Amino acid sequence: MTVLPRFSSRHGLLTLFVLSGFAGLIYQSIWSHYLGLFLGHAAYAQALVLAIFMGGMALGAAWIGRAGLRWRNLIRAYAIIEAAIGCLGLLFHWIFTGVMALSYDWLIPSMGSPWAIDLARWSIAALLILPQTILLGMTFPLMSAGLIRRFPGQEGRLLGGLYFTNSMGAAIGALAAVFVLLPWVGLPGAMVAAGLLNFVVAVFAWWLARESEPVIPNTIAAQAGPEQRLLHNPLLRLVLFGTALSGAASFVYEIVWIRMLSMAVGSTMHSFELMLTSFIAGIALGGLWVRKHADATAEPLRLVGWMQLGMGVAALASLAVYANAFSWVGWLIQSLAKTDGGYALFNAGTAAISIAIMLPAAFFAGTTLPLFTVALLRQKQGERAIGRVYAWNTVGAIVGIFAAIHFLIPTQGLKVTLCVAAVVDLGIGLLLLRPQSPNLRAMGQFAGAFGIAALALLLAVQVPFDPMTLASGVYRNGNSLIEADDRMRFYRDGKTASISVIEAPQGELIIATNGKPDAAIMLGKNHPTTDEPTMMLAAALPLSMQDAPKRVGVIGFGSGLTTHTLLGDTRLAQVDTIEIEEAMVQGARLFGSRVERAYTDPRSRIVIDDAKAYFSGQKAQYDIIISEPSNPWISGVGALFSKEFYQFVPRHLTDKGLFVQWVQLYEIDDAVVGSILKTLTPAFADYAAWVTNTGDLLIVASPKGTVPRIDFKRLQRSPVLQKELAAIGITSPEILQFRQIANASMLRGLSKMHPAPAANSDFYPTLGLEAPKTRYKATSAESIMMLPFLHGELLTALGVRAPLNASIPASQFEHFPAEGSTWRARTLAAQMRGDSRALVPMVVVLKSLAGTCDAPLPQTSLYLLPSKMVEMAELTIPFLPAQELEGVWIKPRWLQCKYLPKGYADALALLQARAQRDYLAMETLGRNWLRNPPDDGYLRRDFGPVALSGVLLALAHSGRWNDVQIALAELGPSVPSNDAQLFMRALLANMATP
Repeated sequence: MTVLPRFSSRHGLLTLFVLSGFAGLIYQSIWSHYLGLFLGHAAYAQALVLAIFMGGMALGAAWIGRAGLRWRNLIRAYAIIEAAIGCLGLLFHWIFTGVMALSYDWLIPSMGSPWAIDLARWSIAALLILPQTILLGMTFPLMSAGLIRRFPGQEGRLLGGLYFTNSMGAAIGALAAVFVLLPWVGLPGAMVAAGLLNFVVAVFAWWLARESEPVIPNTIAAQAGPEQRLLHNPLLRLVLFGTALSGAASFVYEIVWIRMLSMAVGSTMHSFELMLTSFIAGIALGGLWVRKHADATAEPLRLVGWMQLGMGVAALASLAVYANAFSWVGWLIQSLAKTDGGYALFNAGTAAISIAIMLPAAFFAGTTLPLFTVALLRQKQGERAIGRVYAWNTVGAIVGIFAAIHFLIPTQGLKVTLCVAAVVDLGIGLLLLRPQSPNLRAMGQFAGAFGIAALALLLAVQVPFDPMTLASGVYRNGNSLIEADDRMRFYRDGKTASISVIEAPQGELIIATNGKPDAAIMLGKNHPTTDEPTMMLAAALPLSMQDAPKRVGVIGFGSGLTTHTLLGDTRLAQVDTIEIEEAMVQGARLFGSRVERAYTDPRSRIVIDDAKAYFSGQKAQYDIIISEPSNPWISGVGALFSKEFYQFVPRHLTDKGLFVQWVQLYEIDDAVVGSILKTLTPAFADYAAWVTNTGDLLIVASPKGTVPRIDFKRLQRSPVLQKELAAIGITSPEILQFRQIANASMLRGLSKMHPAPAANSDFYPTLGLEAPKTRYKATSAESIMMLPFLHGELLTALGVRAPLNASIPASQFEHFPAEGSTWRARTLAAQMRGDSRALVPMVVVLKSLAGTCDAPLPQTSLYLLPSKMVEMAELTIPFLPAQELEGVWIKPRWLQCKYLPKGYADALALLQARAQRDYLAMETLGRNWLRNPPDDGYLRRDFGPVALSGVLLALAHSGRWNDVQIALAELGPSVPSNDAQLFMRALLANMATP
């Protein structure tokens, strides 16, 4: 049998450990997404995965340290473990979906106590990944001890090399998971890819380890003497407690840095993986450095003392670097193009910022575990020391994770938490250096180390950690969203996010999550904010559609205004508001009387929990469920827009229950909104959509029947509710109905407009991957936003809304710009009829072109008149009822020209039919025009689209969708159109498609 050279075998095994680390971080990354679906928040899932990941590895390492190192061929044992990890990876998705279904369908509903439900959820989540993490924990000790047996005398070099290769593979794996595998094959495919990679590693490790390992030398043999017992061995006690505290501090840093950077660069799925990669890359480089220095040092504990000191100082210095991160992010946003390429460069820039903050301390963290291990090996503690050090380090990491999330961050804030962790590292370093100082020179070095630690801590305390900067949200447009004269009323670092409340001088109060404003309410006497109609109508719309609603569930507390509005209806018996972050509820108290009922009404129940788990545990059904999540680009929020969530919701609605979904139309685009619609529409029988301002969409959906019509009298029965709605300009059923922009057929058509991206799923997270790009590019779902302005005639033809008649008073607010378009249309119509002496320029131009003419029109007038007529028609006809268009397009008073060329009579007839909503005439006249167009090229150019639109509107009005497709195919290609007309054609084509 041919034997591989030992050099090749060593490097081959190190290469395999790169692949092992690559697969391991794919697991960690993808597990956090899976468990986020189960626990309800990405931050909780990330923390749990970190804790279980480290805890499982600790158990695995400890077991190997006690029993496994007696095996004769450790590398082949390693290969078997890798194969077992691969098997579990291949089965994970199937196991997870089965357990999740069982939990929500049976286990959680069978438990009455919220504490029991929480315990069950967290225990199940832990058990899902614990077996693999235990196996992963066995890999490092097995590979380490196996290589040390095969290449004795190089312990430091081998341990450092393994730490470097495994960590470097992990860093690459974190990037590959979110930037390659998730977009390509989703969560299940990523798990399969990692599992297959484990099998590749197992096969090659088995082949490379065909030689048996040599007899274990005494220097590294597992000892059974008293020196192995923790209580009897000061060195062992010092090393194990030191490595545990070091691990705790390292993971506190990681959690704090990720939370801090989320406020600077945004808490997207992409940014989290870039931060994680930066941290792991620093550890990898530390392993590379120690690989060359561990064997050369005569005093490994002294060296690790300096490394611990360096880690603490670097962590404190990261505060000073972080203070500049906001200006760097602002520069990136303002300097880079708003394109896909610019987004790639932005990610690279945020990675560089993460590296500048994380890498120095992470570098030192990467040196400590190998050095601690070498210190024990040199004291003849045996191979068991490898597992012990690894286990204690990971146990410390678990303690650090939970201490940071559940105690330090909520009570002390991010800065103090990081400083506490740094003090731990500085203390370990000084403790390790002090016994190693036998002479004056060494004592001088120790004194210098103490001085460095004290100075670093003193300077760190002085670094400004201004909440106004932290909550500035520069990652949105490159500038702070907070003005110089704004005042910080509340700031708290919660368990999952940092919550701030800012007050503007005019009385506007804004509550924000990690710098992203979630709601704004005006406390003074100024006009309401544009957010207020959204939050209030989310409650008012479904209340106006139901006879006797009793129980309502609200997902997401926000400002509390939706809950407050709901409780203004005396018909309700209970409103459950489920919020994942307690600091949000605390901060919203500052809105005072504007949200008072949410806190004081006995019918209000505020629950800090995950909505899916809470609904399942209560086994309750609601008359109304309102989902008000934050923007879809935020990591984890996409699960509230997923196919699985929309299949879950109907189970918790009564037979006539209604579901309300809030969708933000800003920092997103039409294609991504289309993916939400693709996801929602199959789960419900009927749905309709309202726009509440310039950028918010409310979808009301019914799982079993039709969405009821609005009955405004139901809202008027409550004087309190009626008064509050009047304060935002909602004073009549016509005004409320006027804000509707789509019915079910339109929403289905909109969902088909963009083939990509696909429908959003828990396991194929389209939103989490695509929405961060649209946020960076500052795009909007403009086509949907413009429906009420550019396509008012389509909305009327389909029965979605009717123009506001003259009896509806003008609104004093500008929340819904289409209302402003109505007031403008009234003004223009009055001037066209001659009812007003004051004329706007466009009316002057139109009247001058065709108001009175005693001679044939000049060529310039013939060129301008058709386009001006069409422009005026588009500004008036969609927004006015037929009676208000008398004298404008119906028997126009303004047109007294005696010499209009041939064809103008037909053009005016087209506009008159549109103004009268005479759909039969619109179709007949439109077809005649398109079959026999006039000789005048200007009329053909400007009125061809008018004629075709009339035909299409008439066909859509009568529900003749086959004829719509025929008309588009036969008449559409010959008619030039602008973007709005092309959009309407595409929408109708998709509505006509089964």
